[in-house]
Amino acid sequence: MVNNIKNIINSSELDQNFIKDISETDETKSIFACFECGMCTSSCPVAEFFPFDPHQMTRLAAIGASKQILNDKSLRFCLTCRNCQEYCPQNVDFIEFIKKARRLLIEHGIEIEEPHDGILTTITEIQAKSPFGFKIPSNIVPEGYKISKTGKIAYFFGCLPILDIVFDYLNINLIKTAKNAIKILNKIFKDPPVLIENIKCCGHDVLWKGRFETFKELAEHNVKEINKLGIDTIITTCAECYRTLKLDYPKYVKNVKFDVIHLSELVADKIINNQIEFSEAFNKSVTYHDPCRLGRHMKVYKPPREILHHMEECGIDFNEMENSAENSPCCGVSCFLNCNDLSRALQIDRLTEAEKIADIMLTTCPKCLIHYNCMLQDKKEKESDDINIEVSDLTNLIAQVMGLDDLEKK
Repeated sequence: MVNNIKNIINSSELDQNFIKDISETDETKSIFACFECGMCTSSCPVAEFFPFDPHQMTRLAAIGASKQILNDKSLRFCLTCRNCQEYCPQNVDFIEFIKKARRLLIEHGIEIEEPHDGILTTITEIQAKSPFGFKIPSNIVPEGYKISKTGKIAYFFGCLPILDIVFDYLNINLIKTAKNAIKILNKIFKDPPVLIENIKCCGHDVLWKGRFETFKELAEHNVKEINKLGIDTIITTCAECYRTLKLDYPKYVKNVKFDVIHLSELVADKIINNQIEFSEAFNKSVTYHDPCRLGRHMKVYKPPREILHHMEECGIDFNEMENSAENSPCCGVSCFLNCNDLSRALQIDRLTEAEKIADIMLTTCPKCLIHYNCMLQDKKEKESDDINIEVSDLTNLIAQVMGLDDLEKK
């Protein structure tokens, strides 16, 4: 590595404009604080399988080696899981550096190859350019439940209806998460939640793929529509929507007036204040997988566990995996940018770990649901060693143990 950097310095290929571009924000300026201790690389799940070296990338960026950075396929391999920052003694924000570098890729006209023929990016780009957002799907509101057109509290269902269509072959029924969230919110609040007409994708994936202008178009549209209704609280069930609306919108978009709460935070708070009851028996063992965005990105570890511990009185046997909370591994496919042998290795390891202690692995991220269920189906079709575990959203379990499933007509 040292010789490589020396050769670059001696070749006069350094780009001072690149240094300026890459250190535009306070977060990306942190790359200059790198000690080159290698803690990031040793803790990186990608580096375990591929020649991927985070601290070498930050070093090259800090000296202005733009060609080496922008031509390096490693920009695609990073999962932006934030595991490296958990171990970095200098708190170098490597994932912000990756996000900025990918943005520079797009600005330089360099496209990153995507799985699924880039269909999800295409759908998002179409949304961004259209003056219209989602129509509320007719099948998203359960029979016997209500939604509001105006009010202070809204449920942001994100791209669940689209993902349900794109990945219908997996039979995950992602729309069920949204339906159960509406049931829960009807039960918790006096007034039904608002479902926002004309809303669009939150923009999480395009932001992390470097398509910043597309993200801005989506975010500005959504903020305008939310503010138009006078909403002051957005509730999400998706870990990525949560991070994007709560952290990225205020950072990149003006006039964000609303707060953002993940459903697990809301339910845990109601449990603590004795404002919610679990009534249905559920005699199975469960474990919880922390999504990167809700866990390491936003530090929401406690609420899902408070909920599951409270459910133990209904017969649930909650067990922690050895690698949990801040040590929980990524599902291996960040913002639908990677789908490779690394992804599959991470998924098999995690599912195998969960199977040892539980019947069901719960999570709070539709991407995790998609990728783990895809792996389970793949192994079943190939008749390889079976992994006997179910992967489901925590929202679905909450609704079931609250006894809400029976209220919907079949």
